[in-house]
Amino acid sequence: MKQSFNLKTMFTLFLAAPFIVLIVMIFIFMGIAESRNSSSGPLEAPKYLLYPLTYIIEHDFKPPTDPKGVILILDSAGKVIYSQTDIGDGIDIDKEDTASMLAQIVLKGSTNMSISHYKYNDEPYFCFFDNAMFPAIYKQQMRVGISLFIIIISILGLVFGQISTVIINSSIKKLIDASDRIAEGNLEESINLKYDNEFVHVANAIDRMRVELKEKRNVEQRFVMSVTHDLKTPLTSIQGYLEALSDGVITNRDEVASTVELMQKKASLLDSRINELLDYSRSRTAGWRENWKEINMSTWLQDISSMFRNDASLCGRNYLEKINIDEDTILKGDDKLLSRAFENLFDNACRYTEPGDYIIFSADQREKAECTQIELVFEDSGSGISEENLDKIFELFYRNDRGRNSRGMGIGLASVQTIINDHGGTIQCSNSESGGARFTVILEV
Repeated sequence: MKQSFNLKTMFTLFLAAPFIVLIVMIFIFMGIAESRNSSSGPLEAPKYLLYPLTYIIEHDFKPPTDPKGVILILDSAGKVIYSQTDIGDGIDIDKEDTASMLAQIVLKGSTNMSISHYKYNDEPYFCFFDNAMFPAIYKQQMRVGISLFIIIISILGLVFGQISTVIINSSIKKLIDASDRIAEGNLEESINLKYDNEFVHVANAIDRMRVELKEKRNVEQRFVMSVTHDLKTPLTSIQGYLEALSDGVITNRDEVASTVELMQKKASLLDSRINELLDYSRSRTAGWRENWKEINMSTWLQDISSMFRNDASLCGRNYLEKINIDEDTILKGDDKLLSRAFENLFDNACRYTEPGDYIIFSADQREKAECTQIELVFEDSGSGISEENLDKIFELFYRNDRGRNSRGMGIGLASVQTIINDHGGTIQCSNSESGGARFTVILEV
């Protein structure tokens, strides 16, 4: 089971940690501040003022020695209860310049004054004190708070850095090991990261590449085996016939003529398979678009349809055509590759139909808002394609009859799909209403 460590989330939390710690410490200090107020009998005052105020009160506000820090004590009416400076008997609390007067008369130039209120016998009083003298607890707590804040953030930074280093190093090592395995040709082992984090996306991308490379390698192996077998079969037959003729096994004139005819058919089959292989290889070559040119679709379709009509007559098929394309319709592409693609579709229709069956070729032009589409349809009245095989029809080496004596190698329809797709088109296969196969090609011009 993977451990979930999202680095982005952790980094966000780390950035937010100082603010979280600061807020927590503010609440802590607020709680401390609230807890500072304490009572000693009738006196309710902040803790740091309890001792000096108690000392002053015990001596009836006339202590023999002035406690350090306490400057002035007033009651709620502004009457001076205690003062280290002679300022008179009272102060008008409502007077606008009270603060200025206190600063000038009481403090005599000192600017480090603080004011706190307290209660004695439930009566409110005001205490003016020198902040430089106390409360020292304020400064101490501030220093402790800042130190604690720095320590906590430092610890969080170290923990985050250590965890991040472990996660990153572990993930990177896994990715490097996987890349090395792929470079060495080992495509069997998938990537399993210990932690579920952002590196999973990279690992998944590398793993998809591994699977694709594995599939391509399997296709290449199947390709070599299939090509070897499919080319060797007619070649072996030709060699056998030649040996029979050379050894004098076949001497009758009619038998010799029949053997030569069989050899010609095998040679034609071999030539057809080689051309099929060359077409597929050419369609997979990166520079094949160099042969692109402007193709007049009306003229081109009339030419290949005429060829289909003649070939259908030779193989005993009924050929019907319906071409409705504007004379000025131009497609940019490779006319030879396109011709081979549609020849493959026609050959496929001939192969899976019987003499007397129909082969229908139609071409229609449709105007769209963004482009002009040409729909090309090959339809026959043969046995069609089973539903479970419709999704496999364009797979490399797939053949509906799986026979080795058929004309193609099983790469014809795969080559057709590649050529059509490379020209920006699509091809689909279905069964027609008559039960035969139907191939629909859409090209954009």
